Order: sequence, then C-alpha cells, then structure tokens
Amino acid sequence: MQSCNGLWVILSVIFSLKKYPLITLAALSALCFMVGQVYAATHFPDLTTKRYKQAAAYYHNLLAGSKRGEQRDNWQRAAENFCKISREGGRHSRTPEALFMAAKIYRQMGERFGIKADFDKSVDFYQELARHFPEHRLADDALLAMGRIMLDNLDEPGRAAAIFARIITLFPDGDMQRAAARLIKNFNGKSADSTREAQTQVKQEGRAVIRQIRHWSTRDYTRVVVETSRPVKYAENILSAGGGKDGRLYIDLLSCRIDEKLKDPIIIHDGLLKQVRSAQFSSKTCRVVLETQSLDSYKVFSLTDPFRVVIDLLGVHQEPARLPSLAEQLGLEVRRVVIDPGHGGRDPGAIGFSGLREKDVVLKVAKKVAARLTARGGFEVIMTRDSDKFIPLEERTAIANSRRADLFVSIHANSAPNRQAHGVETYFLSLASSKDEMRAAARENAASSRQLSDLQAILKDLMQNSKIEESARLASSVQEQLFAGLRNYHVPNLGVKKAPFVVLIGARMPAILAEIGFISNAGEEKRLRSDSYLAVIAEQIVSGIIRYSQPGLAASR
Repeated sequence: MQSCNGLWVILSVIFSLKKYPLITLAALSALCFMVGQVYAATHFPDLTTKRYKQAAAYYHNLLAGSKRGEQRDNWQRAAENFCKISREGGRHSRTPEALFMAAKIYRQMGERFGIKADFDKSVDFYQELARHFPEHRLADDALLAMGRIMLDNLDEPGRAAAIFARIITLFPDGDMQRAAARLIKNFNGKSADSTREAQTQVKQEGRAVIRQIRHWSTRDYTRVVVETSRPVKYAENILSAGGGKDGRLYIDLLSCRIDEKLKDPIIIHDGLLKQVRSAQFSSKTCRVVLETQSLDSYKVFSLTDPFRVVIDLLGVHQEPARLPSLAEQLGLEVRRVVIDPGHGGRDPGAIGFSGLREKDVVLKVAKKVAARLTARGGFEVIMTRDSDKFIPLEERTAIANSRRADLFVSIHANSAPNRQAHGVETYFLSLASSKDEMRAAARENAASSRQLSDLQAILKDLMQNSKIEESARLASSVQEQLFAGLRNYHVPNLGVKKAPFVVLIGARMPAILAEIGFISNAGEEKRLRSDSYLAVIAEQIVSGIIRYSQPGLAASR
C-alpha cells in the first residue's frame, strides 16, 4: 500500500494546483476512482468469501462422512448453504461459484437419491449462472453440465443438442467447446438435424435482446432507459427539426434484436419527447428513436448489471403562466421530499459481523423518517422503495426528478476495514478529496456498474451542478442534528464530506447521502439493531430537513 499512499500524495498536490484542464482532472479522478475500488475490494471485510469457505467445508465433510452422506437432509443443507450465498451475494465474485456449487450438489442428489426434482433444480441453477454471468469462466462449464443432465438424466436429447450448440456458438474459444462438439457428434441422424437447427437458432439468439424501455419525465428533464439482455455496442445521432418534422435523437444498438412486444411506440408527450419508437433497423441492428419536441441538450451513457443505455434529455417546456400557490406565497420552499433507503433486494449493502444487513436497517430508518415528516404536516414524502426490492441507482435519481422533488435524502450505513471506526457523516456530491471519501464512494457505487469510461461525463456533471452549494447546506443541517441527537451515545461527529456517489448524480434538487453509523463496528451494529435507536436517528434527520427548509435559516448559512 505504500505505492498507493504515495499516489494519493501526488494526486493531492496536483489537485491543489487548480490549474489543469477538465480532461486532465477527469483522467486523474478516474485513476483515483480505480484506486479506491481496488482498495475497497482488497481491504473490506469479505463476509461472503468467509461464508463460501464455510459452505465448502461443510460440503467436503459431507463427502468424507459415509453415514452423513446417506441422509438426504444433509445434502439439502449443503445445497442451501450455497443457495443462500448466491441470493445474498449480489455481484460478488463468489456468487457465480456459489450457483455452480448449488447446481453441482443438486445433480449429485439426483444421482444418489433418484429424485427428478433435484435434477430440475440443478438445471435451474446452472441456467441462472449462464444467464446472469455470461462472461464468467464457469458459464460454459455450467452449460455443458446442464446439457449432460438433459442427455443422461432427463432423456431430453433435443434440448441437450441445443445447449451443446450454444456452447460452440457462444464460446468458440472456451475450454468446453471440444467436449460439446464431441457430444454433438454422438447424436444419431435425427438428433444431428435437431442440432443443426439448434445451431441456427442459437446464432439468431446470440444477439442481445432489448428487454424493456422505461422513462421518467418532468417539464424540463426526461430520462429514457433501454435495457438489453447483455452488453452491446451502440451509436447515437441526432437530426434537427426542419421541413415540418420534429427533431429526432436515435440510438443504434449493434448485434441486437427487439422483443416483439416493444415494437409499438411509447407515447410520452411531456413537452420534451413526443414518443419513443423502436424497430429492427437491419438484421443485426436495432434502432431506438426519440422524437423530440423541445430539446436543448442530451447525454447518453451505459450502465451494466443489467446492461442498459441511459439517455438524459434537457429542454424547456413552455407552460401557461400560473399564480403562485399559497405555500409558495408563504415562502415554503421545501414541500416534496424523496427519501431513498439504500440498496435493497439482491443488493444487501454492507453486512455486519453478526449478519445485520444495511438494506434492512436503512429501510426501517427511512420509513420512520417518512412517517415523522408526514405527521408534521407541510411535506409530501416519496420513498424510492418501501419494501425489500432492488432499484438501480440511476432510477432513484430519476424518481426524484420526475416527481419534481425539492430535496433528495439517501440513507445508508457505513463500513470500513478498521473495525474500530464509528460515527456519523453526511455526504454531498462533488469530487472526493481524501482516501476515506473515495473508499466510501467505491463501496456505495458498487451496486452500479457505471463504466469508468463514463467518468469524464460524470465529472462534467459535478462541475456544472448548480445544486452543490445548496446540497452542502442541507448536508450540514442534517449532520449537525444527527450529532446533536446522538451525543448521549458518544457517537463521533465525522462531519460533512463530499464524494462522487452515483445515486446523487443527475439530481436536479439539493441531494445528500447520510451514513448513520458503521455496521462494521460491533458496538454500532448492536445499536443499529435497536428500534429505539433508529427512531432517534430518524427524528434527527427530520430535524435537519426542517431546519434547512426554513427559508430564513437556510439563507443565513
């Protein structure tokens, strides 16, 4: 780590000069971001790996113990150990390995106990691995194993042939290609015909598929998200309005085909977009056309897990003049607040030593914050999620923008390599200037696979975001109240910090991310289990929001 520490010193000196152009700053920040991610990956407590090793030890002990191996319940438990890791591991490197082991054990169960349902479960887990982790080294192994089950255990040679053909087509250089080719040659003539048909079908299916197109709108902002079944290359182009035609922005997705149900136009008419339509432009290219009405600028970037192309459009939609509402006349600047519980669903967030999950803690706090704000009156509260479900980071900001929120507050729990680290801190969107800030961003951004090639566009957003100063004020207000309310618990005040959190990028209102404690600290993890302690945290976040929302007080800061 000495080299990394030296790098941070060098970068800090360079940043302090404040005389480099934006492209240099972007490149350096990209390097910082990479260092932060590497640091987080190599130093954070890795509970998923620990649990994987425990599950593997149980499995190997089962293989070694003759009496235990005779009982199906023990094999069921071994499989469930890996199933649980695959469900809770998110995009951890161990998740595909856990899926592979669960599938392997269910196949062994089918062979030992002669139950067809075990073979079916094995196929399901192999298929899940191949579908969700197509680039992983075990993807072709999973397909081959799945084909062998179809051939040897389920008596479905046609499906087996299609799977082997899929391996040959999708993994021509993989280590399973020869085995798949050898198995195909062993089929009789009829199966060989089926295999050739399967190969033709696989070549067609080898292209990505547009799965869905979603959109969110406001009077001057629209976000369109095009999700595909796997990563694709894409190109953008824009045609200006003229000749009686509206302007058009179109995205060509290469080596892609479109689902039949998406061929009907999506009517929007929000002042910026008239409609979105998609079609098979050529045999290998899909074209998504956005018919614009009032467009000043746009930005296109991609995210993965799953892969999607995101198009942000900005413009001015002229609306009839209206009289200000009573609330506006009274100067109530903050009325609609979006509360964002971090993580959720397949993304558990940080996990404490005793198994407490960040996603569960922050959801409880967020619900308490929402209830208290609503009870005080004068606020409309919107939650990005009110249950245990996964929401991509870019959709959280889009929800706030589309609902024209006045504030965006994202709630998280922290984690650090140092088990002694504890305290509360609040972030707003800007460039990170310390290792701790970069590490925090790397951890929270892990749920988003925004590619580093997009970082320059992100940095431009940071530099041009007119809400940074207001976000800093909101962060200060919430942080002060959190610290004041938790003094009796001797919780350190770690202050207001800044970092490039993806969940805050693109927000068109003051936006902050509150870290309410370190789940990696045993003492704080214990407190975060307490409903009364979470109630105190919620009340202090509410107090911070209310302090900021008072125009006189907010303006005086």
